[in-house]
Amino acid sequence: MREGSIVANSVNSDIDIEVSDHSRLPSAPVVSISMITYQHAGFIKEALDSVLMQKVDFPYEICLGEDGSTDGTREICLDYARRHPDKIRLFLRSRTNPSRKSNKSFGRHNTASTFDACRGKYIALLEGDDYWLHPHKLQLQVNQLEADSSLAASCHYALAVMENKPWAGGIIPDYSVDVFTVENVLRRDIGNLHTSTWLLRRGRPMQWEGFRSSFFGDYPLIVWTMLQGKAQVLPHIWSMYRNHPKGGFSPLSQEVRCRENVELWKCLKSIVPRELQSALSIGVSRTLTMHINSLVKAGKYRLALGVLSENLSEIARIDCPAKERNRLRLLAVESIIVPHLAGLRRRWNERRLKRS
Repeated sequence: MREGSIVANSVNSDIDIEVSDHSRLPSAPVVSISMITYQHAGFIKEALDSVLMQKVDFPYEICLGEDGSTDGTREICLDYARRHPDKIRLFLRSRTNPSRKSNKSFGRHNTASTFDACRGKYIALLEGDDYWLHPHKLQLQVNQLEADSSLAASCHYALAVMENKPWAGGIIPDYSVDVFTVENVLRRDIGNLHTSTWLLRRGRPMQWEGFRSSFFGDYPLIVWTMLQGKAQVLPHIWSMYRNHPKGGFSPLSQEVRCRENVELWKCLKSIVPRELQSALSIGVSRTLTMHINSLVKAGKYRLALGVLSENLSEIARIDCPAKERNRLRLLAVESIIVPHLAGLRRRWNERRLKRS
């Protein structure tokens, strides 16, 4: 990474360049906002403004990773960096940087490098096509983590909106969640909380090596952080998730999403300690069951049978009580015979967790 003052567009360079003025930036930020962006010209201003509107009593920095956009996103980021040198560290990523080649996801380099550059005690996650809704979001989440050292992360609810279909949105997650552990996450006892809601307590440097074949960059960070402690959900809708065709994940088919989730859960084995491997294997099985369900709904029964065989082999290796193993087998078989039953049972399990 080469550091300098505000510079011209470096998209043709083979190296990444940091555009910042460290003499103007806080020397010890309490929070770093890790924001990645690519082809977000229509969204990035709202994302940056939602951070800059935050009312806080601590210093923070925005680590903004711009991934070589060609739609004007880079020029917008440069303009914001010029106007807010006391807040923004802009990283101009090169699409020809050799270090990108070892990753399956072309955006992984940006995700990892931007996160690793963060200096704050806490790190907030926000992608350039989403934005925050409340000016006290950061302050209240920091207060929560400062008050309880057992918490490794704070999160909240998000509002999801589909582009040009405001009636098709919803709240993520769509059920009540309070305190949960990394075991709950690995087992898939709870649904996903959106990336834009997380504030992470910074710990040991992230081990990225095991995730080169995974599409995802945010979820490994969340699991890695939660190995330090619990997370708690604040009961507020404080961020907006845009589901649009230019997003990195939302345009993919349900079948591809499920397969990528399977790959993610298998990659998590590289960072999960031995005592949590059983919980992770249960999560792998549940993810495979979701994949079977998606294949059946797409009419791809032969592929679904292959994934069922893979799932049953995975279940046979899980070190867990026989009752749990039999339940996983039942879910797997149900997903191929009557696919909608798997979804009903999953929602029932989520409600049971909420009541416990």
